[in-house]
Amino acid sequence: MLMNKKENKFIRLAELSLMDFITRSKDEVLRFFTTTPQHWMMLHKVVIAYYKNETISKNQLLKFIERSYLTSNTYIDNAIKKEYFKIIRNKKDKRSIFILPTDRTIKSFEKFVMQRENLYKI
Repeated sequence: MLMNKKENKFIRLAELSLMDFITRSKDEVLRFFTTTPQHWMMLHKVVIAYYKNETISKNQLLKFIERSYLTSNTYIDNAIKKEYFKIIRNKKDKRSIFILPTDRTIKSFEKFVMQRENLYKI
């Protein structure tokens, strides 16, 4: 059975998507952040803020994750404990904590993004 051009493209994209997921699961940092959709969104939010030279507080991130306070806090604390995120205390308001990606997280994320650019050129 001959496949049309659209079906071939769909199959190719599906195969690339699978290869992408397999490759991503081999990276320890990315594997942690693919645990749940909220982890994945949290990673993107923190890294994007970092590249925009903006600050994101732990409280802002807790609200963004849209889970219970306890669950969201656990996600963030685990990322800090595993040294994927680091914290900086606000000098003006000691109660406020800023979240930043670690160098290791930045490297994994940059590699991931650049691979997407190359992978999906078809």
